[in-house]
Amino acid sequence: MSLPCGVYNQSYGQDMAIVRTRLQWVLTIGGVAVIFLGLFLFANNYVLGVANMIGIMIIAALGLQILTGYAGQFSIAHAAFMAVGGYTSAIVASHGVPFWLAIVCGALVSGFIGLIFGLPSVRIKGFYLIMATLAAQYILMYIIVHWPALTGGVLGHHAPSPSIGDWRISDERSWFMLILTCLIVATVLAKNIVRSKVGRAFVAIRDNDLAAEVMGVSLFHYKSLAFFISCLFAGAAGSLYAHWQRTISPTAFQLDLSIAFLGYLIVGGLGSITGTYFGVILLVGLTEVLTQLFTVLGSSFPQAMALIAPLRLVLFGGVVILFLLFQPRGLGHWWETFKMYYRIWPYQH
Repeated sequence: MSLPCGVYNQSYGQDMAIVRTRLQWVLTIGGVAVIFLGLFLFANNYVLGVANMIGIMIIAALGLQILTGYAGQFSIAHAAFMAVGGYTSAIVASHGVPFWLAIVCGALVSGFIGLIFGLPSVRIKGFYLIMATLAAQYILMYIIVHWPALTGGVLGHHAPSPSIGDWRISDERSWFMLILTCLIVATVLAKNIVRSKVGRAFVAIRDNDLAAEVMGVSLFHYKSLAFFISCLFAGAAGSLYAHWQRTISPTAFQLDLSIAFLGYLIVGGLGSITGTYFGVILLVGLTEVLTQLFTVLGSSFPQAMALIAPLRLVLFGGVVILFLLFQPRGLGHWWETFKMYYRIWPYQH
């Protein structure tokens, strides 16, 4: 029997490999090298700052992708869990804890807090789960604002400038190297989670939780684990953000950021790790381009500066709506379609 052309796996190791072929290895290593060298050598501090922000947002969004895109559990408290990680890291680092250990503490504390607020997901889902996570967003931010002895209240908390051994991380270039390294680790971790037994259980719960439970999948265990993993990523991203900015305040983690994370997933595609990259890069990039455009126009039309904030929201919402209407599977689906095309090119099947 003749088979379609393409790449066929001949062993279990090939089937489980993240990078499957030599061409993919070349493209992956070459792409990372080009991006790293291009930004590291030629970009100014502003561009590096935007790249660092995108990297941190992708790390956080990967956690929400696991929770929502794979496990099917919606959350609009992701920014609050990110804040928990950031504040935890800043506080413990201020007491002399090493930077890398402070990041771990921030991620773990955020994960356990998320585990607590994720317990209702065992009994409720859909709209009611969204309302429960909305309550978590407001509860956590209320505690942060009204506990000034620990968090600094509305003024925020200082985060010490980090160092790893003799390496002092003080400028945008050194931060770019660190964030890119953390991003690669987070991506590999997320890829392996969704391809493991845990990831398959998440997908089963997302598709039909009752059928998954009948097949022996523990809803309590895996839904709780999904919230823990998601908030673990958010906490790590929040920790990086706090030390990168050298300060952390409640204004950076309001409800609009939690909603923005859902927008990243919609544009990138639910259930796509690669799509998470596309969604964050597109939406953050568009808002930064709009900001720079109106900054330039502000020299000639000062009144245009007042339009930056509302127009950023309009642009963000408009792009999300367009994707919901015309490409609900997101940019990740386009990427998968393109990959299937070039893998068998120039043949048709």
